[in-house]
Amino acid sequence: MTHKIINAISSRNVPCWGNRKKYIAVHYLGVVGQAHDLASDGCGAHYYIYWDGTIYQRCSLDAVPWAVGPGKCYTQKHPEARNSNTISIEMCCKCDGNAASAEDKRWYFTKETQEACAWLVAKLRHEQGVPSTNVLRHYDIVNKTCPAPYVHNNGYKTSWTWTRFKQRAEEYFNAGQKLELKAGMKVKLTQDIAIRDSISTKFQQAGYVKYTQLSASAKKKCRRLSGNKAKLKKGNVVKVKKATTAWNGSIWIQIKSGWLPVVVKGKYRVRVVFP
Repeated sequence: MTHKIINAISSRNVPCWGNRKKYIAVHYLGVVGQAHDLASDGCGAHYYIYWDGTIYQRCSLDAVPWAVGPGKCYTQKHPEARNSNTISIEMCCKCDGNAASAEDKRWYFTKETQEACAWLVAKLRHEQGVPSTNVLRHYDIVNKTCPAPYVHNNGYKTSWTWTRFKQRAEEYFNAGQKLELKAGMKVKLTQDIAIRDSISTKFQQAGYVKYTQLSASAKKKCRRLSGNKAKLKKGNVVKVKKATTAWNGSIWIQIKSGWLPVVVKGKYRVRVVFP
């Protein structure tokens, strides 16, 4: 299952820039309704998810909206997560009780909102290299009851518990990790990989692409090793031209500059970049 992200990116009302993207924080909108804008004072999130699962991206991931800070009302709980290093996701919500109080236990999310959020968390984890332990509730960062359904954790109506949400996000993450690699896909390197000029066989190891043979733009993405070997740096996104399995079960992909062994002894060296 994939979800469409609607581009609503704007720099309007963004208070600061330079997000380091180490954490992902899940919020609820705090009112019964649907919206996807930053307040005039810069408060808000990077993404908003409506009741039907539609995802809006309000600002670029480099933006630092006021989302998880203690402000004047709350106490900092998390030792590291801050506005400056956290991607925030607002889930639109409903309430059968007192919508003026976060302590009312009848706040809930639709299934569609939760599925879309779990998918988005997995997508961001793949693309930004965020570990599961760094996916947090706003409540885990400061002492604010947010997102209320996952703080009360009572499974009211269609709401999941926080544990179930994390499990679902992990399922999406693992599905993306294990997708069959094929032409046209984009993948992100999770470690440096030397570029080879062919695929190794049982009888002959593939040679290395020479750094000096690369284009100027390709050189910026690589390290130069001894022997003039080119090593593509971790974090680069490449497009797969072809994928094939070698004699020993390792999986290789062809890119513009050569070949990369991306699955060795069952361990992936790349993550799929979701469309």
